[in-house]
Parts: sequence; structure tokens; C-alpha cells
Amino acid sequence: MLFLQKFLSIAGVICLFALTAQVHADDKALPWDKRVVHGTLDNGFRYYLFDSRQEKDAPKGLTLANLVVLSGAIDEKDNQLGVAHMVEHMVFHESKTFPNGVRKALTDMGFKQGRDFNAMTNSENTRYMVNLKNTTPERLTKVLDIYQQMAFHAEIKASSLDKERLIIQEEWRGKLSHRSRVNNEKKALLRVGSLYPERPVIGTQATIKNTPAEQLQTFYQDWYAPNNMALVIYAPVDTAELEDQVKRMFSAEPRRELPKRHPKDPVLDEKLKIGQLQDPGNKWNQVAFLYRFESKTDDTDEGIRNGVINYMTRNLLTQQVRRQKEVLPEHVRALSTTKGNVSPNVAILGFSVNVDDGYHVLGLDTLIQELERIEKHGFMQEDFDQVYQKVIDTAERNKNAAKSRGTIWVVKMMDAVTSDKVLQDPQLSNDRILSLVKTISLEDVNARLTQWLSSPDRILYTQAVGGKSVDIGTAESVEAIFKEMKSRQLGALEIEKVVAVKILPAVTKSGSMTLSSRNPELGISYWSLSNGDKLTLLDPSVLAEHYQIDKSEEDNKTYFTALSAAGYNVKKGSVWAEQIAAQMSDATGIYGWSDEEFQQWRKENSVFLSSKQKEQSLAYRGAIDDEKLDKLLGLYHINQVNPQIDADVYDSIIRNLKRSASIKVERPIEVFSRRLAQARFGKRELTVSLSNLAPLSLEVIQQTRYKQAVLPVHYFMVSRLPEKQVTNLAAAYLANIPRDTASYDQSSYETAPVVQQAGQAIVDVALNPEPKAEYRLYAYQSVPWSPIAAVQLTYLGERLEAQLKQRLRSEVQGVYSVRVGLDLNKETNRAELKIQYSSSPERLDDLADMTQKTLTELPKMITEEWVDEIHKAFVDVEQNRLEKDFDGTLVHRLELSETLYGDARYLDEMDELASGLTLDKLKNLVDTLTFSDRVTGFYRPID
Repeated sequence: MLFLQKFLSIAGVICLFALTAQVHADDKALPWDKRVVHGTLDNGFRYYLFDSRQEKDAPKGLTLANLVVLSGAIDEKDNQLGVAHMVEHMVFHESKTFPNGVRKALTDMGFKQGRDFNAMTNSENTRYMVNLKNTTPERLTKVLDIYQQMAFHAEIKASSLDKERLIIQEEWRGKLSHRSRVNNEKKALLRVGSLYPERPVIGTQATIKNTPAEQLQTFYQDWYAPNNMALVIYAPVDTAELEDQVKRMFSAEPRRELPKRHPKDPVLDEKLKIGQLQDPGNKWNQVAFLYRFESKTDDTDEGIRNGVINYMTRNLLTQQVRRQKEVLPEHVRALSTTKGNVSPNVAILGFSVNVDDGYHVLGLDTLIQELERIEKHGFMQEDFDQVYQKVIDTAERNKNAAKSRGTIWVVKMMDAVTSDKVLQDPQLSNDRILSLVKTISLEDVNARLTQWLSSPDRILYTQAVGGKSVDIGTAESVEAIFKEMKSRQLGALEIEKVVAVKILPAVTKSGSMTLSSRNPELGISYWSLSNGDKLTLLDPSVLAEHYQIDKSEEDNKTYFTALSAAGYNVKKGSVWAEQIAAQMSDATGIYGWSDEEFQQWRKENSVFLSSKQKEQSLAYRGAIDDEKLDKLLGLYHINQVNPQIDADVYDSIIRNLKRSASIKVERPIEVFSRRLAQARFGKRELTVSLSNLAPLSLEVIQQTRYKQAVLPVHYFMVSRLPEKQVTNLAAAYLANIPRDTASYDQSSYETAPVVQQAGQAIVDVALNPEPKAEYRLYAYQSVPWSPIAAVQLTYLGERLEAQLKQRLRSEVQGVYSVRVGLDLNKETNRAELKIQYSSSPERLDDLADMTQKTLTELPKMITEEWVDEIHKAFVDVEQNRLEKDFDGTLVHRLELSETLYGDARYLDEMDELASGLTLDKLKNLVDTLTFSDRVTGFYRPID
């Protein structure tokens, strides 16, 4: 149901917090929150200003400035497809005050596109964003001046458009994929009867190539009017002074009459519409049924009340659908529902089921039966009472939550502006909800449910593996199924299971702890456990004093890591058994408990212990409030002493794996990726097959899990609790876990890293059904791991990406997006480089040559100016990291240091990290980087 969740959120899913943007008891709309200074100039230009100094946790010196044009693709004429998006690109070019371009004016200020400034266009509006750090009055004035030029004085020259077309074409090309094809089909179905399917935001390849500059100029003149714009600013400045400045800078442009807008809402009818999504790359079978209906908001008490009823009905429906999963027949699964808006005043309520191959009709029958069952019986009083209390609790919570929003203020203000709502005072608006919810009864929500499920505008569609055609019947035959189901005596709805309250089994036998050594300068103690495990314990208050880090609310947590050698890439045995055993252990939770019991216990105790298995390790990690440390350690303890796999969990996971393995659809991009992986790593199986699964019985998986659980473990804990308290808990819960290493010779659990092979290889395939080529480069260089080298390579990767973007995008307009990754792999002691982009097919080889040439020029990119810039940036980032998450940073670095060095030197040398960011040291490193071991991939269109 992920596709529905994504596309039904086009205008946002209804939530209780959104309901606060409505009205007051006397039917007068509540005003904007008084903390926001807002107004409308005589020419219609609107502004919304927030002084971030009102928020104690606001990032210091940060300004978030947004200029919104309240028009998008939906406002285009028939001959203007993609023009709103093209205008967004073009306003960064020449303007009256900036003949060399607005983009240059921004980069001259030190801004980087994508990081510090960006823009986006959707169907309804266009948004320009600038993130200004270290705000000064002069720099903020410059940003406003730039916005004023973009808004009213962009020149949109044909010569510049011809250059920019290449960038826009590559942006269009970059969106071509199986996923986008299917998504576009779905959007067309959901919004049938409206202009949305006919107004693709990015346009078409033909319109991008051929639309003349005059059409862009017309759109700009029509819609870039002051009375169709809003400025939203979050800044650490006096809003009265900023308001005066906005008035001076944006009031001169005269108001203009806007063209007549196209209707946004679909035309609803009383027909059942049936469709199929038939992309050959599809890998699942699904039936979806959707209702569309009007959903208008207004500024009355009844408007708020209706919104609360919608919220309650939606919650109860989601809960009931989840329960009805328990009665699905064989071959039908994953019943789910979602609700959202497809346009400002039209909502959509969707339901879907996944089915086995050939069972679409059964899926449809089941879907209709469950819808009729829910509508016939309605919701239960006890469930209504619970959601009623949820509304009250949420409204009370929202009063306090809104007192400190941080940068979320920008999101809230932008949502209000683009949806033409009011960001109200949370105290007043939530009090309104608390008053009105008292007037809502079970009958009200059941009536709303019936209203939704009686909507005559309906859409039914199917998907099948491989894009096969499915005969789901006609509209008449589907209506007949509904009629027949209505005549049935359908059984009662499923009720919520009573979940027993569980407690962890008591640990009756404690182990013991022995102090091995101390490092008082770092606050570290090393312990040997009586079962052979090790514990490295860090008191962060020692280093906090050194770094002058004040204790925060987050510092009342203890961080826990348990690291063993139970990786999946075993030299003997099955890599699939290792991975599946770890996965099934997680899914089992606590053996003997139901999943509902385990999840309830975790929620009530706020205990979350995650696991991550890599090629050569298995790690459990968690962070918990100090007073609940015994619960976290108790959960880990039971996981280790009783590593049983639940038989139902085994059956479910194996069944799903076999179902996936039996699907023979392989998308062309997956063929390319597989061949690249084989060139890099050799003939490895990248996906599990039916033959891999055949020998993996429950007994085999269980034996594998036992073997993993008895391997020795190294624990890392960062805690401000008294050492004696922590070690007593470790003795009680950790030191008594059996580690039967005598039964499992260490050589029987040898693992190996997955590493790219030495040498060079080229994978060149012509399989892409889209008119798009893609380039991949994977290369490595041996570099001993160190914290400093890791930092150096991170910044070198950013530098290389910036240079490739400059050359491939700005200089030759060959690509839209370049992604570069340069990381130091601590397991392999390799600097690993990845470069990826798409381009037009005819330019791929030239761009590849330019990429290789740029790589050879990496030493020239290390300039003194750039080094000064990244040195300052790192110091700021490091300071912010330590101030915001000191203890969490320490546990990560402690684990790294002890694992790689066998001691805690990383913590002792944190002050030296920035010392690696000097011109000489970076040049010395770059001189060693040849990346001669590489695999290059070319993915071209089908000949």
C-alpha cells in the first residue's frame, strides 16, 4: 500500500494538528499566532516573519528565507506544458540588477546550490529557498534584494533558455524509470477528471526542447505578480525592522490582474471507473478500490467539528481494517487503507489487498466483503471512547508541543501560506477542539463512515506481476458483487485482542565483573565478565568537562552496544542462513510472547534495541533513560539466553521469501546492477533463490541462531550513572549469558569482508527502455583507516562532486544531477569512490571521458581558499555535534576506536581532527589517490 500512502498525501493526510487552522466559537476566524508578524502590502504582496530568538533552541545565526509564487503547473495553458518549472530555472539567470545572473550573485555570497539555496515547483506553487548562516543585516538585505529581482525583474533571455534547456532535459531524463512510469499512471487514475494528469510539472521532452522564451515570459508576467506571492522568513532579527525593510523593497511593483485560474478539483461523477497498471517491471499482484468525494473546509464551528469527525473516523477505520486482516482467506493478504486529498476540495479513501498470482477476483471479492462488513456493523462504542480520549490527549499535548518548534516554524508557516490557512495560536485552537469534541458521538462517526463508503465516484484498478492483463470484470459485474454482499449476513467485526501484560523473566543467577584497567583521563574503565565477554565503560562527564560541554536533558541516557563476530559472510555454511536467522530472531522478539505482547511491553517501557548484521559483525544498539537501563539489559539478556525462533515467524518469513524468489520479473536496471556487482565482487548471488531456501529448515535456522548467540561479545556503554550501579547491572544481566565457545571452534565461524576485486573492468549494456543513459564508477584505493583520514576523504568527496557538477552541468550542460560518494571503509581499509549520473545517450561517452579527466585533476582542486573554507566548516560542524549529541558521539567513536585500534585513542585525539584539514596534508593524501582499481558501468537505451 506504499503507493497509496505516497500519492494520497498529495495535499496532505488529515491530522489533528492540522485541524487547529480553523475557527473560533463565535464563528470568527482565529488570527495568526501573535508570534508571527504578518501583513499584506498595498500591491497584495504578503509577508510572514518570525524572530527565531523567541525559540531557545533555535540554531544561532540561521535565517531560512522562502519566496513563494502561488502558481504552478496547474495554471499553465495548453501550449505551456512545463513552463512553470522552466521559469523557476530561468529566474536564476539575468535580471535587471544582476546582468551576470542571480545564481552568480548567490554563489558570490558563498552559497552553494542545493545546500544553501534551491527551488522547487509543483502543481500548485513554486518555492525559492535560501538558508543563510551567520546572519548579518547586510547579508539578509542582499538575500531580499536577490528575491526582489527574481520576483519582478528576471529577463528570461532566449539565449540563456537554450543553455538551460539541456539542464532541464537531463532533469526530465533523470526521472525516467519503472517507478515513475507506474506512479504517473496511478496519479492519472487518482486525479481523473482534472487537469493534473494533463499538466506534468516537468513538461515533456518536446515542450522542454521547443517552447519559446516568449511563453516563459508570458507566464512570468501573468503569475509573478506581487498579489500572487508571499515571503516567509525565520531569522534572528527584529521583526519590526525586517517588516519595514520588506515594505521598502517589495512595495514598488504594482498589483496586476491575474488570469482566470483553471479549476483544480476533479469533476466527480457517479461512475465506477476500472483501470489496470500494466508495466512489465511490476513485481506484485494487487487490487485497489478507491472512493472520491468532496471535502471542503470552511471557517465555521461546523468546519472544525467536521474536521474532528473526519479525524476520528479515519483513526477508527484504520484500526478496524488492521483487525480484519485476521480473517483474510488464503491467497489474499496485506489489507490496508489510507486517506488523503487529490486536490484542494476532493478527498480520496483507498483500500487495497495483495494477492497471489491468479487470485485478483478473490481479492476483489474479499475487499468488497470487508468494506460491506465494516459499513454494515459500524464502529464499536469502546473503540469510539478510546479515539475520543485520543483527541483530548492530542489537543492537550499540542498546546505544549507548539511552545518550542525550532525550525519547524518554517514548515508550519509554509503549509499555512500555500494552503491559504491560518497558523493559529495553539492554546486557542486546541481549546476550540476540546470544546467541540464534546458534541461528537459514535453516531456521528458511523454516519461519516457511511457517507464515505457511499460515495458514487469510485475507482478500481489492478496490478499483476510482469504487467500481465487481469480480467477483473466489468463495472456492472463489480456492482453486482456489491449488491450480493449487501444481501449477505456478514459476520461481526473483529475486536481488539486482549494483550496480556508481560514482564521479563527474573534473572536469578548473577555473573561477576573484574576490573582490567582504567584510563582516568578519559573516564574509561575496562572490565572482564565471568562468561568471557568484555565491557568498555565510559563516563562522558570527564570529557564533557574537557570540552566545556554543559549537561543537557539528553544526557540522562545510557548508550549500549553489544558487538560480536556473528557476521553473515561466512566462509563455511550459508550466508542466507546467517542473515535469515538474525532477521527471524528480531521478528521473534521474546520467545513465548506474541508480537502484540512484545510490542506493548517495548512501548510501555520505552525500550528499543536495534540490531545490524554486516559481513563480519552483528551489533545490538540501544539508548535508554538511565532509570530504565535494567529493562534494556534485560531484553538483551533474554534474547541471548533463549535464542529460540518462533515457528510462526519462521513460516511467515520463509513463505514471503519463497514468494519473492518465485517472481521471475527482472527489470533492465536490475540486470545492469547485477552485472556491475559481478564485475566488482565476482560471481556472488545477490538475491536469495528457491534453491538457496530449500535446505533452510527451521532446525537449520535454529542451529545457526544458536551458533551466533554463543560467540563472545564486546560491550560498549556510555553512562553518567555511578560506575558501581552500571557494573552491578552488567553482572546481573550480561556476565551470566552462556558463551559456549568450546562447542564452536572459532575457525568454524570465519567470515570475510565483501571487497571489490583488483583491476579494471567495464560493463556496457544497452537494455534501458527509456531514452536515457546512465554512468557508474566504482573505484577503491588502499588507505589505512584513521579518524583524520575519514574526515579528509569526506571533504575530498564533496570537492570532487562540486567540481563534476560545475564541469558536467554548468560548463557543458550534460547532466542534471551528479552524486559522488568518497568514504573510508573501516572494515577494508579502503577509500571507496562512487560516481553516478544520467545523461542523454549521445553524450554519455564524452561525459565519461570528462569525468575521468576531472578525476586526474583532483590534486589541482586542493586550493588554499577551499581548505580554509572546509576547515572552518568542520570546526562548526564538530562543535555543533558535540553540543547537540555529546554522549551519542562518544559511544560511536569509542566503539570505532576500540574495534580498530584496541584502545580509546580516538577519544584522546578528537581535538586533532581539524589538524588534518590543511593544504599540505590534503595534498599529500590526494597525491596517493590514483583509484586505478575501478569498475565503470554504461547503461544505454535499447538499440
